[in-house]
Amino acid sequence: MPAGLKRFLGAYGFLLAAIVIECVVFAAFAQYRGRPSFLSVASLVNILNQSAVFGVLSVGMTFVILTGGIDLSVGSLIAFGGVIAAWIVRTGGAPPLPWIIIGWTAALAVGTMCGTVAGLLVTRVQVPPFIATLALMSSLRGLGYILAGGQPIAPLPAIYTILGRYRLFDLVPLGVLVMLAVFLLGGILLNSTGFGRHVRAIGGNEEAARLSGIAVGRVKTTVYAMCGMLAVLGGLIASSKLGSGDPKAGIGDELSVIAAVVVGGTSLSGGRGTIAGTFIGLLIVSVLNSGLNWIGVESFGQQVILGLVILAAVLLDRFKSRTS
Repeated sequence: MPAGLKRFLGAYGFLLAAIVIECVVFAAFAQYRGRPSFLSVASLVNILNQSAVFGVLSVGMTFVILTGGIDLSVGSLIAFGGVIAAWIVRTGGAPPLPWIIIGWTAALAVGTMCGTVAGLLVTRVQVPPFIATLALMSSLRGLGYILAGGQPIAPLPAIYTILGRYRLFDLVPLGVLVMLAVFLLGGILLNSTGFGRHVRAIGGNEEAARLSGIAVGRVKTTVYAMCGMLAVLGGLIASSKLGSGDPKAGIGDELSVIAAVVVGGTSLSGGRGTIAGTFIGLLIVSVLNSGLNWIGVESFGQQVILGLVILAAVLLDRFKSRTS
């Protein structure tokens, strides 16, 4: 066995086995209940399509958690970004394409700005990340409702939906390609740049990183700004799928995003984690949610099971920390 493959299986073999077990169990349940095959190409593509928004967000969340922080505002940014873009497109009128470009650009800029504010609150004002991003979560949700008048902003031009509904070769959704590109770039940034090494160093020991000359405040603020931008990018994919800017979008989605990152092996105490692990964790959570829905488990039951999965991942992380 090649050394690279052996290292990969050593690092992620347990997580990959979990995905295989999930697929086998849900496929057996589906066959037993006379439902369509859970492992069909269409079903698997649909799982990736449904995970596109969470996937984009999980890359930014991985960087934040690697620094020892947390960002609870990403669910609200999904809605706020979509509302901003939809409002600009509706206000601009025809032709729609220039206004769509302006709307998406403005939304991404606002997301970056919101993330920067969160980062400054954490680094300059010394507000705990949980409190800083919780305040933003509430404020941004309220601003989204105010801007949208409490109702989804719709209808929107058909071209607006290209990001969320277009399928390359009538098979691969464009949103999935965007997600994979974000994962690829995130992996390169974390593993092959000085910035990525600084992120890990800060999460491992912030004081030691500061004494070694790393601009801790700047790096952490950049990480939160990146997370905000990616949250809005995910919101634009969601808005494009819906064909509207919905202020109710993204409620509770921060839980699924954090679950994907933690299940993928990123330590909540910071310093340890990978983008590849987050991708596999995303697949575990997405297959779990889709499989439970496929076999007819109601949404309340899905929330219970997801909570137990997160708890198990955190307990496993604590066990690894104590034995390492």
